[in-house]
Amino acid sequence: MVTRLLHRCGLELGPESDLMPPQADNPEGFWEHLRFVALNDELLASLGGAWDLPPRPDESFTGPQMNPLLLKARLLIEGFAPANVWGWKDPRNSLTLPFWQDLLPGLRTLIVVRNPLEVAHSMRERNGTSYSFALRLWEIYNRRLVEVANEKDRLVTRYDAFFEDTESELRKILQFADLKDTELRSAAALVSTRRRHTHFTIDDLIDAGGCLISAKRVREGKAIVLGDDTTDQRGLRMEIVA
Repeated sequence: MVTRLLHRCGLELGPESDLMPPQADNPEGFWEHLRFVALNDELLASLGGAWDLPPRPDESFTGPQMNPLLLKARLLIEGFAPANVWGWKDPRNSLTLPFWQDLLPGLRTLIVVRNPLEVAHSMRERNGTSYSFALRLWEIYNRRLVEVANEKDRLVTRYDAFFEDTESELRKILQFADLKDTELRSAAALVSTRRRHTHFTIDDLIDAGGCLISAKRVREGKAIVLGDDTTDQRGLRMEIVA
């Protein structure tokens, strides 16, 4: 959803033909660039992992075995050269961020934090995973991000905030991404609470007691930090983790 709003506000995501098509359980689309997703899968596989089997945190995306993937990544990035502000969405970015940081100095990372119970429910419906496994993945993904994403180049936003005050939350992201706010209201109008598939509260999370990162940290927003205005001649790049 957030990527869709940013696209309406001018964030370049690449050709529509490269984006993951909508499905019955997500008719508004996933807004994920299929070539970035495929490359992230290859990166994880090169370390013996996968999206649901995160490599060890001490694994490195360096070495001669990475050269073919580096070439693929550079060619993919070159396709966005004409864009002023561009980005891509893929939850796998949580695990492959060091690779992209080396390629794109000053890369900004937008982290959309969603209640882990909602993530677990979605994964169970779509992939048939257990709740405990999904919660563990949520914890690993978010912990890796906090450890790797530079504080000055990341912005954390709550998914719930878009159903509380869409314009205010979206405005903060537009400022972070150097996107104009001329389409702010039309983008905000795309958000509808009626289309929200599942909703759990922080109190539900506390009652569940099954998440390894405490709900207290989520409630207090301990991970929320603001980014800066780093850019270069190739334009601003923003990686979206949702």
